[in-house]
Amino acid sequence: MKVLYFFILIFLSSLTLRAQWSTDPNNNLIVGYGLDPHICSDSAGGCYITYDYENIYYPRKLALERLDKYGYKPWGTLKQILGESPQQYRAKIIEDGEGGVIISYIDRYENLPNWTQRVRVQRVDSSGNFLWGQIGIRVTLENINQGDHHLVTDGNGGCVIAWQNVNYLYFINRIDRDGNRLWGDNGITLNTGGSNSQPIVIKAADGNYYLQAGTIIYRINQNGEILNQFSSTILGQPVPDPDGGVVVSGFIGNIYNRKLVSHRKDLLGNNLWQEPYVEIADSLHTNTQLRIQNIGNYFYFGWSGRKEGVDQVAQFQTLRLDGSILFVNGSIAFMNRQSSLNSIVQSDLSRTIFIYWNHPSLPDSTLAQVYDTLGNKIWDEQGVLVGHPAISSQSFTTDGRSGFIIGGTINEFTIVAQQVSKYGNLGEIITNINVREEEIIPSATVLFQNYPNPFNPATVIKYDLPTTSAVSLIIYDILGRKVKELVNTKQLAGRYEVKFDATNLASGVYIYKLVAEKFISSKKMILLK
Repeated sequence: MKVLYFFILIFLSSLTLRAQWSTDPNNNLIVGYGLDPHICSDSAGGCYITYDYENIYYPRKLALERLDKYGYKPWGTLKQILGESPQQYRAKIIEDGEGGVIISYIDRYENLPNWTQRVRVQRVDSSGNFLWGQIGIRVTLENINQGDHHLVTDGNGGCVIAWQNVNYLYFINRIDRDGNRLWGDNGITLNTGGSNSQPIVIKAADGNYYLQAGTIIYRINQNGEILNQFSSTILGQPVPDPDGGVVVSGFIGNIYNRKLVSHRKDLLGNNLWQEPYVEIADSLHTNTQLRIQNIGNYFYFGWSGRKEGVDQVAQFQTLRLDGSILFVNGSIAFMNRQSSLNSIVQSDLSRTIFIYWNHPSLPDSTLAQVYDTLGNKIWDEQGVLVGHPAISSQSFTTDGRSGFIIGGTINEFTIVAQQVSKYGNLGEIITNINVREEEIIPSATVLFQNYPNPFNPATVIKYDLPTTSAVSLIIYDILGRKVKELVNTKQLAGRYEVKFDATNLASGVYIYKLVAEKFISSKKMILLK
């Protein structure tokens, strides 16, 4: 019996589970049929994806599907996201931090020339259950028509959502995990802005929020109080830095010489990089889109522009936390031919994934490539072919294993998804029983801001070690008195997180300090009871 059991274990340990994901870039996995797909992680190696279906015009219906890490649909069929009106569409989608998803969308009634539309949100758990009623909830009780919207997690199962109404006024509200409007039934009114640009809201490293509303960027705390604001007439597209500040970027110049510039601002809106901004690139293509991603202590910028005599070449450059340019010899191009950058996705702290569109060598194709922080290509020299024909209306998320999942459309109305592993292989999901996955080895020692912050009563502190080191992590009060020692041991290279429970401590500001080999760093955190 023991011998039989032994051989069964050997058989199971060598067993690989067959994935539903396609391994053929010419035949990506078909999810459904419709328009406007959006994707986010399910925190378990798979993804959620929304799309409009049934009608091209009014009234559209809004679908939510889940794909597990193998590409299968654990719900069996789609979930229809409902509202009070006949049409739901124009969705945005984020993780709820608990394995589920939060969707914001437009709820529209149309009897032209008259129409009404409201922004609603719905939360769905990993089993497909609606958590905020069958028709979701309104983000505001204001009856003026609403349009563009954007949301981000609040770190506690809810979200912070910003939107604009038809009078170009900007608003923001926080919806808690139970679907309550925390910042008033109508949210917080911000400004007219004189602009119809979509609001962008991001979560800062210190737990507060930045909202780009037209030409103004606001800093807002978790209680909905506006802490400060600054003009972003030229610079926008906010990206959080690791210290609670924000990096803003944009284009200047004219169509004959467009330049890409950027600046980093601290909590008070003061410029931290050179004045008036850091110039990253010139000779940008007229119709280029800017892609930005903060990975570790680096900021990656992607665009298309002139390179070595070719007009429209997809390329990237990277800035360090101090604003200095990483690749001093110039930007790195994915290929020396016409191409366009679609997205930048984090692989791990030392590797970054770029997804781009290529025209001449393989017409109408979506490709991907990975670079390390030295600018070396990791995957095939010509890039990995992800989709042919090219996947349009693209949306991306991590596969949880340093690869990525892309969602989008082909042939106009076919919704597809494709998983690509960290090694650049399509549909590579291999699960060996009792085999530990490869660990990510960070490229630098980093102490991250605790999360959530402010917190009550517990928070998590994360840090990265590039090499084996003696480590101490100690909590101090604001007077410098030692409160608690969380870590005091030698640790291997890797990524760590430590939970700090402050149940027996009073509200106030505390300091946590990490000491490792040739590294000392401290950060503040706030306990609110």
